Amino acid sequence: MRKINLFTAMLAFVFVQNVSAQDYNDTNIATHGLEVTVPEVAILDIWDSNTAAEAATILFDMTDVTIVGTNAEAGLYAFEDMDYTGLWLNYTSVVGSLGSGFDVTRQIDVQFEAGSTFPGNLDLRITPNAPVLVTDGGTVDSAGEITPGGVALGVTTPIGTDALLVNSIESVYTGDETQGVELAYTLEQNGNFAGYMANVYTATLRYTLSDL
Repeated sequence: MRKINLFTAMLAFVFVQNVSAQDYNDTNIATHGLEVTVPEVAILDIWDSNTAAEAATILFDMTDVTIVGTNAEAGLYAFEDMDYTGLWLNYTSVVGSLGSGFDVTRQIDVQFEAGSTFPGNLDLRITPNAPVLVTDGGTVDSAGEITPGGVALGVTTPIGTDALLVNSIESVYTGDETQGVELAYTLEQNGNFAGYMANVYTATLRYTLSDL
């Protein structure tokens, strides 16, 4: 008899435990939390379609136009005959939430890094084209606005000084390689020819997608 009562008591204890584990609040709807973290992103690179690789050193050899080229004639010297095209500025931007009445945007600046050298009375003109995006990579507005006519580094914007190339960038993914902002480089005389001296000049171009 004691064994039966003990067995019954054990069953009752298990049943009470099971009952206490139920909240009896179940309905035809169940919920639980989910958290997604989206970090701010600012990534930039430059693709050279001429070499099918990220941009490396670009050579402007004036010999090509002053001795054997179109300007190989006394009294003719057109710097603008030296150009380089096919560079593409690729970038990815994820911006934060809009603040109280303030737009959250990024910009791309370019400069000759400090320590660079460049011929006197010359500018390097960097001319951007309107952004080209992959499908669903963003909108015309979110890709930013290019500086009309581009920027000039050298005399106009001295070494170590930023020039604004693209502004008002929001959340956007341009795509890789031949996507984003296409760039063209051209040499321009800016000042008296007397300031132009023979030498080998070495400069580093630095593009910066601003962080927030």
